[in-house]
Amino acid sequence: MLKFLQSLVFYLKNQLFKQKEEDIPLRLSSFEDLAKSVLDFLSESLHIHSVPSQIIEGFRSLRSKYKELTKNNFYDFLFAASHQYQIRLNIVQRSLHDIRYYITESSPFVIQILNDENNVPEFYAIVSYQTSSYQIKSLHNLDAEAEWYSEKELFKLIGIKSNKDYVDWLVAEPTFPFSTNKEISKSDSPVKNAIKQISHLIQMESKDVWIVFIYGVGIGILSLVVPVATSSLVNIVAFGVMIQPVIILTLLVVLFLGFAGAMQTIQIYVVEILQRRVFVRIATEFAVKFPKIRQDVLDKHHNPELVNRFFDTMTIQKSIHSLLVDGLSVVLTTVIGFILISFYHPIFIVFSFIILLIGGYWIVYRLGKPAAENYIKISKEKYKVAAWLEEISRHSALFHSTFGSNFALDRADSLIRDYLYARKKYFYSFIRQIIGLVGIQALASAIVLGLGGYLVIHRQLTIGQLVAAELVIAKVLSDISKFGKQLDSFYSLIAAVDKINSVFHLPTIPAKTVEFEIPQGPIQLQLSGIHYSLSNGHKIFHQFQWKIPAGKSIGVSSNTPYDAHILLDLLCGLRTPTSGVVEYNHQNIHEVSKEQIHSVTYLIRGNEIFEGTILENIRVGREEISLIEIRELLEELGIWETIQSLPNGIHTPLLTFGHPFDNIQTTILSLARAIVGKPKLLLIDGNLDQLPPHLLSASLKVLLQKNKNWTLLVVSKSPNVLSQMDQVLRLENDSHSLKVNS
Repeated sequence: MLKFLQSLVFYLKNQLFKQKEEDIPLRLSSFEDLAKSVLDFLSESLHIHSVPSQIIEGFRSLRSKYKELTKNNFYDFLFAASHQYQIRLNIVQRSLHDIRYYITESSPFVIQILNDENNVPEFYAIVSYQTSSYQIKSLHNLDAEAEWYSEKELFKLIGIKSNKDYVDWLVAEPTFPFSTNKEISKSDSPVKNAIKQISHLIQMESKDVWIVFIYGVGIGILSLVVPVATSSLVNIVAFGVMIQPVIILTLLVVLFLGFAGAMQTIQIYVVEILQRRVFVRIATEFAVKFPKIRQDVLDKHHNPELVNRFFDTMTIQKSIHSLLVDGLSVVLTTVIGFILISFYHPIFIVFSFIILLIGGYWIVYRLGKPAAENYIKISKEKYKVAAWLEEISRHSALFHSTFGSNFALDRADSLIRDYLYARKKYFYSFIRQIIGLVGIQALASAIVLGLGGYLVIHRQLTIGQLVAAELVIAKVLSDISKFGKQLDSFYSLIAAVDKINSVFHLPTIPAKTVEFEIPQGPIQLQLSGIHYSLSNGHKIFHQFQWKIPAGKSIGVSSNTPYDAHILLDLLCGLRTPTSGVVEYNHQNIHEVSKEQIHSVTYLIRGNEIFEGTILENIRVGREEISLIEIRELLEELGIWETIQSLPNGIHTPLLTFGHPFDNIQTTILSLARAIVGKPKLLLIDGNLDQLPPHLLSASLKVLLQKNKNWTLLVVSKSPNVLSQMDQVLRLENDSHSLKVNS
């Protein structure tokens, strides 16, 4: 019988939504139009709205590489074009049985079907699954409507025999899975911008939020079983003592409250899943966005302090749980309770409206705005204190002295006082809300009691209804008086989102779809009309011209190391000149993909050893690099014996900055990391100056070998290093001279 009903439902859906023959949409005839159709559909399903002009420019720039699109290179074109839509594409191999419970409108699964009759492939998206039938949307047809397919029809379409057969699916996820792609308005307050971000998060997680809301409504209704049952019990007792109705009423109360408990358990589980997803979204976006932040922007911030904002993720998780479980329960119980007592007498409608108006508008909204703004100030002061404590720990030797210790304490005391002042201002606004909520509880309880007694005396209300109304109001007002906890959670949520937004909305390097044509040999560099100034107006370069032939070794000497530092940033694309062009082999590096450029361009600067093994620090995910190749290079650089003497050899774990290695050994590891990647351009910012003579000689022998496949630039103050370069560029105050070493 069940199978018959499922078949009948499927047949009716097919008949209702089946397209007429004369309404068959036009088929897309070009690969580029097909790619645009697929990416438009995926971005809309993820609620991502990209700028049309950027998309058009992205497709136009790809035409230079993909002069002729075919079935063989279409996926490469599709993946390259997806960057302009701010989405990431992945191909997963799963069976229909594996994916059907994960299919939603916001997470469709797309499949490509090659057809020998047509040059352009067909793309179908599965957007819904119900009762062994799938809703399919054709992406290769113009204005095609979604249709329902039975499982057997889908097997035939895809070309599989069962739902256990594996198929390649195309899925999409946002490049930035937490933040909205809309720019933060500087004219709006931080509270308003944070609320926009929270609304965006609710939109992305709307399915689970709706589930929590629906369960909350059910729990709110069932929570009023006790007052209603009490009213019935009073009426039963008033008309005579009968044990049977009392037993039935008790069993019903147990049943309904047990059902409410089960619903609340499910609700908490859904909120837990939501908390996990929020953590994944924020952590993923930090990992994706941080490397893309512009260098000139990072100059104004301390990177570790920015990363500390990630810990506000836990605050967001706790606030989500508190607001969606407890806060939503209070709101729904209040609304349902007021609706219930309104059935007892019309005057309770007026009473409910006045309480909601006073509590919702005046106490929550009017008093809540300054409280939210002050909580954001608390968060800022908290991070200032944390930043100063990090400074103390970073420069521990400096603060060992009596004067250093006193200064550290005085600065900490000053920052703590600022925090306490901000906390005091917040509490002044918050305590007024608490007083208002408690005042509403006292006043409303007295009004209901007096009003109810008056109505009972005048025979407009029964005693049972009065008791039920009093119990309902007592529960509602008790929850309202404790609503301050949820308000505090809401303010902490706003502050946490504001701090994370302050990182996610920092300006990033623009994404380019034009691919960099990687040369077979070394890169030739050319700087034309370069102008660059610091934010304070100080000019570093003015109409700077320089051409570096491919494969040359160039030394750079500077009176002010910061000039050479900025020069290397300009050469590798970390900074954008105010005017002028930086070219690799006649390609403007700011018009092509920076990720591709940085895959063949290496900048060695400072100590960039991360926590991991020696091997992981050299490979950095490039598993195709063999151990033999790494060993040979480390032997040439003169550090292999030192590594072999360690208990775990090349698998020895290193802490951040390389402990137990010293700065000399970590410099050699940084050189090995760059050289083993076969760079086309290698930039070294002063690291060679700290090497002892025997290691310096070994490093220069590798770097300056005759068959090297890279162009080399070395910033150094050592005459020994500069004398071995083909040319030396001397950066002086207002003039830059180039010397050719004979």
